[in-house]
Amino acid sequence: MSSPRISTRLIAALGVLAGLLLAGSASPALAHDELLGTDPAEGAVLDEAPEAITLTFSGVLLDGDGATEIVVTDAAGTDLTAGEPVLDGVRATQPLDGAASGTIEVAWRVVSSDGHPISGEFSFAVGEASSPTSESPAPGGPASPGAGGELLPVWIGVGAIVVVGAVVTVLLTRRRPSHED
Repeated sequence: MSSPRISTRLIAALGVLAGLLLAGSASPALAHDELLGTDPAEGAVLDEAPEAITLTFSGVLLDGDGATEIVVTDAAGTDLTAGEPVLDGVRATQPLDGAASGTIEVAWRVVSSDGHPISGEFSFAVGEASSPTSESPAPGGPASPGAGGELLPVWIGVGAIVVVGAVVTVLLTRRRPSHED
């Protein structure tokens, strides 16, 4: 009579293992969208200021009042933006106005497809003798949204699933006192 219990325990343990594998494979979907690229690129040196800055993200950006902000300033701190940013799916384009030279700083904030705001900074230079002096992290670096720190809740969730699975397995596989007389 012990063989049905063994197969029931084996099925329960395999079910728990399958649930853990499914939960572990879904965890990257919980990450926020991230900046994939910029035009001009981080650290680029241009002969003249571009007409616009374009940011490309990993997911469709949400629109709304104040949802997207892109601030572009030259080395003197002069605002170079011309109007509001334009969203087109995964791209945000900020028109620029005015002549600029030296290091150009771009600070951005958008709302990712999951409804959470993400932000970052990058710089490039205009002029032959100029080069970016900013210590801004590159896109995807430590201060970028979705990197490192925001994965902590995912690991907490996976850890909780592992603990619950272990408890269920122990409860299903422990020996119960026999009621046979």
